[in-house]
Amino acid sequence: MRTLRLLTTGALALVLALTACSADGQDGDADPAVQTPTATPPVPDAPLTATSWTVRSVAGTTAPADREARFTLTHEGQASGTLGCNRFSAPVTVDGTTVAFGPVTSTRMACEGAAGEVERALTTLFGAGPLTWKVQGGTLTLTAPDGSTATAEAASAAE
Repeated sequence: MRTLRLLTTGALALVLALTACSADGQDGDADPAVQTPTATPPVPDAPLTATSWTVRSVAGTTAPADREARFTLTHEGQASGTLGCNRFSAPVTVDGTTVAFGPVTSTRMACEGAAGEVERALTTLFGAGPLTWKVQGGTLTLTAPDGSTATAEAASAAE
């Protein structure tokens, strides 16, 4: 009887020791049924200034992929980039949730098709008065007083 009790106690101690060893996660035999979630982290809100923005749509017109309109606003109050065909620069003032573009100076290349439509619409939007802005995730939305909008995506870190 004493031998049976010693064997039972020894077996119980061995089971507990093995369970404790495998529970610390260092035994290399991970249970394939238990997986660590690998969710994609959410895209952080990009700052309005010092971010390169690629225009995706403006006033209902989708920007063509082959002639991207891009712009950057600086902390020093300047906007610059391309409207789709022509390079531009303009003074800019950010005040809370509004941004106001001053007179836009640009090159004067002829621009037709979808890129021309986006360029004209973006120039009109920039001149429409104070725009409200909102960044959600990596997307910037600019809204004019008349309700017309432009959406732009923040450039990735690799760009």
